[in-house]
Amino acid sequence: MNIPLVLHTLGNLFLLLSGILLIPFGVSLFYGTREEIWAFVFSFIASGITGLVFKFVLKPKKEDITIREGLAIVAFWWMFCALFGALPYWFSGTCDTFCDSYFESMSGLTTTGASIFNDIEALPKGILFWRSMTQWLGGMGIVVFFVAILPTIGVGGHKLFSAEAPDLTTDKIKPRIAQTAKILWVIYLSLTAILIPFLWFGGMEFFDAVCHSFTTVSTGGFSTKNQSIAAFDSLFIEIVIMVFAFIAGCNFILYYQLVTGKFKKVLANSEIRFFVSLMLCAICLITLALFFFDSTSYNGGVKDHKYDSIGGSLRYAAFQAVSIMTSAGYCNADFDLWPDFCRVFLVLLMFIGGCAGSTAGGMKVARIMLLCKSGVRELFHVLRPRAIMHVKLSGKPVSEDIITNTLGFIVINLGLFGVFSLILTIFGTELITSFSAIASMMSNVGPALADAGATKNYSGIAYPCKWVLIFAMLVGRLEIYTVILIFLPLTWKK
Repeated sequence: MNIPLVLHTLGNLFLLLSGILLIPFGVSLFYGTREEIWAFVFSFIASGITGLVFKFVLKPKKEDITIREGLAIVAFWWMFCALFGALPYWFSGTCDTFCDSYFESMSGLTTTGASIFNDIEALPKGILFWRSMTQWLGGMGIVVFFVAILPTIGVGGHKLFSAEAPDLTTDKIKPRIAQTAKILWVIYLSLTAILIPFLWFGGMEFFDAVCHSFTTVSTGGFSTKNQSIAAFDSLFIEIVIMVFAFIAGCNFILYYQLVTGKFKKVLANSEIRFFVSLMLCAICLITLALFFFDSTSYNGGVKDHKYDSIGGSLRYAAFQAVSIMTSAGYCNADFDLWPDFCRVFLVLLMFIGGCAGSTAGGMKVARIMLLCKSGVRELFHVLRPRAIMHVKLSGKPVSEDIITNTLGFIVINLGLFGVFSLILTIFGTELITSFSAIASMMSNVGPALADAGATKNYSGIAYPCKWVLIFAMLVGRLEIYTVILIFLPLTWKK
């Protein structure tokens, strides 16, 4: 492990973060209080000084980034980025403890959307903007942005790109990884720019439109309102957010193929077809459950008339299904009051997530498809042991290495889910809260069930449990392997 190279590269990233902090500082100058402005100044100085020390004091002899350095750079970058990202919350006094500050920062950067704030609307505008911006930066990945603006990083860029976005089907659009990173960021920027006027004209204030655009295309879910999207009570806004969350939950490479006229490749993509089919199935089943179940039976004996019609049930079922499956985590209703069938279904959608190569969380649709097809193949082999049967995605055979990697990923994911849930229960967290919160954190969704439900937050969770949730967020965002490998001695050996 070339530690000086790791620290030197981290120094470049810290300087980049220092420059980014000037943006919410500018917003604070326009809107903010004195404490808020100085919070960003101190954060800018802390990140900048650390970056300068790492960059100029630690000069590596060799500058070739291997897979080990790539893993270390990405993992430590996310940990330290959350640290510097927590400073504005800490210095401004909006969070009472550093643990809460770090929780909010990690939740933003990993686009999880879980919050510890009880009154979001009371926060200064600069802090609200920073919350949304952290999700926007984390959605595509600030390391991918770093690779895009610094093409001179060379061969090491692919190692960083792969470590931060280790999706099953993360293909290079262009031969040079920097070109691929640039194209992905252009698509990301374009979606953000298109969404802002839609939300603004739909009735949001411009500030709210910008913040919600950041958190929608990143499928993050931070809102500037205590009631999330339900606060606007607008069908138009819900439809717009639902459409763009779905777009962000699809593989971004498909949009490049659409723009370049490669329509056959898009139509032949089996993952997107499965994603759409599963989404429609979920919407239909949840709609029927809401419509046919008597709302008084799951709403504390109170009749909820918004589910009386099939149209009303469809409105709330569709929004929550899309929001949860894409890991956006917005809420237009308290789904924790819904029938148990709907609640369990939504948790299952958390595990599945969106498409590979998207900003969505979860295990990804492609992995679920491979799991199902591998299972079918094994059943077939029981009857015909000598038969040769290839597992295919989009009509192309998938190598056995990828299948093994996928199955290993799912096993480790479920294993960590069990361990993390068990730890939460040790510290007194209620059972349903523990299971659903870990599922939500590892899938980067945000809201869960029971004490962490749609209309609640994570402020009441014990501090040891918050650190477990923070680690679960990071594991989910970097898809397990990147985080786990840096704790293995083998990674650090020469």
